[in-house]
Amino acid sequence: MANLGVRALFSDNTPEVALKSLFCKYDEDKSGQLSQSELAVLFKEDLGFDDQQSEAYALLLDKDGNGEVSFHEFTSWLKSGEKLQNITDKSRYNLLVKAVDFFNRYDKDRSQALDPEEFKKLFLEMGGQEVHLEGALKEMDKDKNGIVSFPEFLRWLNWIPLEDF
Repeated sequence: MANLGVRALFSDNTPEVALKSLFCKYDEDKSGQLSQSELAVLFKEDLGFDDQQSEAYALLLDKDGNGEVSFHEFTSWLKSGEKLQNITDKSRYNLLVKAVDFFNRYDKDRSQALDPEEFKKLFLEMGGQEVHLEGALKEMDKDKNGIVSFPEFLRWLNWIPLEDF
């Protein structure tokens, strides 16, 4: 399980320079974004996450589904200590893991987002009618970028209140 002491390390009062230093430490390609592999190293080394926790939270932090996490996305999450409770609350964590597994079942290209074809497969297999497909995709795709990110998917599932993340 995650290192619970990390909650005390990061808060709204944490200086931005400290957060930027942590972010840059893992931004190996100096792109200004953390890739999924860079996040996995950060989660394991500094936050004590296991592989399953790393995957779940990498998906959650990537709000737009582009496969990378910006400094803003990262610090917003990290400063909010209550978000780490989702790892330690066993029932909530188990729901999150199930949602990740379900999402990954349809994310065939492992892009961290569902493109229209992947979404169509999910929608039809869940009993949706093709006539409602376009409307359902528009409803889920809150940022209107043509794909469904994991946070958008999780919000749609409504298993766990997304504001807790």
